[in-house]
Amino acid sequence: MTLKVFLDDKSFHCLKHAIPAGSRSKLLLHDPARLSIVGSNTVISCDKAEARNVLLYASHCPGVIASVHEALLSAGLSLEIPEKLPNPAESATRTR
Repeated sequence: MTLKVFLDDKSFHCLKHAIPAGSRSKLLLHDPARLSIVGSNTVISCDKAEARNVLLYASHCPGVIASVHEALLSAGLSLEIPEKLPNPAESATRTR
């Protein structure tokens, strides 16, 4: 299932700086097929797992959290992150 996450400029900027350079989640921000500018919002298309990774990376960005929560809720998905979900920051450091 593809989720659409709508971010204002401030939230998108915060997210860009929150995702580490070595993370696969950076592709959400650089892949032109996934990113389009609509008015003053940026729309990111991602699946449920990518959305949950964004929540982990951008836990200090309230606009990102609200937008991802809204996308998950509108898709009828749970907001809870399973305890067994690996931390994407740890995965990125292991691949280096």
